[in-house]
Amino acid sequence: MLFKRLCAALLFAHCCVSLAISPDHKEPIEIDADSAEFIEASGLTKYRGNVIIKQGSIIIAADEVTIYYQNNKVSRIFCTGFPASYTQESATDQSSMFARAETIEYQLAEDIINLKTNASLTRNGTFIKGDSINYDLRDGTWKAKGDDLGGQNRIQLVIPPFTQSTRPEPPAFEPQGKTGQQLEEV
Repeated sequence: MLFKRLCAALLFAHCCVSLAISPDHKEPIEIDADSAEFIEASGLTKYRGNVIIKQGSIIIAADEVTIYYQNNKVSRIFCTGFPASYTQESATDQSSMFARAETIEYQLAEDIINLKTNASLTRNGTFIKGDSINYDLRDGTWKAKGDDLGGQNRIQLVIPPFTQSTRPEPPAFEPQGKTGQQLEEV
């Protein structure tokens, strides 16, 4: 009973806080985990063991998830795993975004995802890898950094080549003053 009430409160708070245009935020949130713990004094909810959160096209998978509340609303979702992952389909096109890291922090009000430690992000065929990646879901911008102290000193970025379907067609060449039919007659 408590678990159902927590899920209902989470859904209501998440829908009220999120400013994103994505229709995912209007969908119910489903949480599956091996265990859950609500700490009333701090307002935290912790989920442990193969945690899967689904809301519309959003899927978050992690070993442990902590949900933070501010003014009785969900303010952020903090995920850890080896790795944790976040997947979402675009509301405007058929592309999807896939993110992985040992730590994922989803700030709902700002619609921002912070990836930390062995972070990677794939969107529209572009692949980014670094120690940390901050991705703004609302406007599609990102910032990536390497780790000065660890093994991932620099970021890696792979941009796909243009394909025939995305490359604009060159304009047809017509000699000045004569059409194609006039040239055939000459």
